[in-house]
Amino acid sequence: MSGNSTTFIGSVIGFIIWILCIAWSAAIARRKGRSVFGWTLLAFFFSFIALIVVALMPSRRTV
Repeated sequence: MSGNSTTFIGSVIGFIIWILCIAWSAAIARRKGRSVFGWTLLAFFFSFIALIVVALMPSRRTV
């Protein structure tokens, strides 16, 4: 493989991981009763940080 195709594959994998991180943050926010739009927007800019923060936040839903 040439350097350009390796770079392209790495970029595609990084993009897929970024999109999955955004989707996972939104799913966790929905499950915990948090703002899906807000957490999706935060994950768009701060993907892994937003994912960790929303995962550690307590749920707003009452049992």
